[in-house]
Amino acid sequence: MTLASAGSGVAPRRALPQLPVTVAAVFAMLLLTALFQLPDPMIRHDDYPALLADPSLFYSKTLTEGRWVNYLWHLRGFVTPAWLNFLAYQFLWAVYLGCLVHNAFGREAEIWQRVMVALIAGLGLPWVLISLWFNTLIPGLAIVALYAWLATRLSERACRWLMLVFVPVSLMAYTTYPFLILGLSLTRAGVARSARDLAGLLALFIASFALGMLAIYSLNYAVHGVFGVPMAEWRNPSPARDLASALENSKLAWQFLVSLAQKGAYNNTVLVLLQWGLLACAVWAVLRQDKWRAIYLLSGAVLGLALICLQVIRSGIDMPVRSGGFLWIFGAVFIGLFVLTLRDSGRPRLSRNLLFAVTAVHVIFGGLTYRVLTEWHRVSRAMAAELAEGQGPVYVTGTYLSLEAARKSDLQKDHSVAFRLHHLTGREIVMCESRPEDCAQLPEELRAGLQGRTGFEVRQIDGGSVLMLSPEALRQDKLEAARQLRQAD
Repeated sequence: MTLASAGSGVAPRRALPQLPVTVAAVFAMLLLTALFQLPDPMIRHDDYPALLADPSLFYSKTLTEGRWVNYLWHLRGFVTPAWLNFLAYQFLWAVYLGCLVHNAFGREAEIWQRVMVALIAGLGLPWVLISLWFNTLIPGLAIVALYAWLATRLSERACRWLMLVFVPVSLMAYTTYPFLILGLSLTRAGVARSARDLAGLLALFIASFALGMLAIYSLNYAVHGVFGVPMAEWRNPSPARDLASALENSKLAWQFLVSLAQKGAYNNTVLVLLQWGLLACAVWAVLRQDKWRAIYLLSGAVLGLALICLQVIRSGIDMPVRSGGFLWIFGAVFIGLFVLTLRDSGRPRLSRNLLFAVTAVHVIFGGLTYRVLTEWHRVSRAMAAELAEGQGPVYVTGTYLSLEAARKSDLQKDHSVAFRLHHLTGREIVMCESRPEDCAQLPEELRAGLQGRTGFEVRQIDGGSVLMLSPEALRQDKLEAARQLRQAD
């Protein structure tokens, strides 16, 4: 009796709230995957203005990309270290992913299964690549994360009407962020689905997207005197003016789709076949079990790809692979539903092993990609250490394209070298390759760059330093290579 009384007086242990646990676990795994990035994260050349809170260097993108929300972020007036910004970006991404899988699976999946699906969704190659612009994307991702959190608290009806606010604002941060918002409604569990409901949801989203475009056009007209978004030259625009040019640009749209399929699987033929083969099986399985649930997911993927391809056909621009990251959101949910189907059909071991394997591939390949991309920062720290002995401007001779680290880290412009070295040393960086007139006073021996070998060498001169690189490029400039490919076609 005493024992029973004592036992009955013990309060039951409260279970931890599932959403915070899911978000925390996803955040921890994202940081583990990006471990090599954490101390000194890789930064793209056009992400430095956001790091340095310099609006003047970003202002042109309000016209050519409509990124008005990001421009406001550049006006914040304070600077935080890159590592802290990277942590903030990954945390916001974890919030979105955690809320996505929390709503998509409800009580169908355990926490560890949700976390794995979130990692598959969040560690697709497009998302790894776009994360190198983390300084710029923080405000946009914060908007998306806020909407995702609200989606776990509000009814589906309320969330849909909030699209009229969140879709236009997120569009002014990054072009494909609105599809992350749409994905939250299309993947949500426990809602009634029908053709009429889907049509209404997509119509509301398209109206919200159009409202965002109108807002961007209006702001551009008010500030720049241009009602529209003229494409920047680096995108190699060739606007469609008739049926023939539209058909020609449709080849670019097809190239984007092929590139997305190949590069999305890290250009590994076996991985391409396994990844898209598994996705096809998952789609088929979900279609058989819950037709409308599959149709909702497919509609989001198709609508996103259709709008991107329409933009490519209309403007004739080069569309980077990172623009298709939203596909991994829908694909991951398909895979998650597939493994749950396997579990419920009496094959729990196969279900568990398949989910572990797919997640492991994304974590391993994502981690290796981050590791390779940090090579430039390792080399640039060595350069900065030698440059620390001098004062005055640093003249960089030769070409950055001669550096193996530039190839591995996929540096896109010589601005990457200039911004990085200035950030590390605080000195003016003069790239002689693009500013030869500012290097005319240097001796011929130094202007010629590093002869007969690769790597770098630092020479101290009166009033400055010379960073000598080889003049022999290991690869073409990315933008020039794209232009030549267009001409060849």
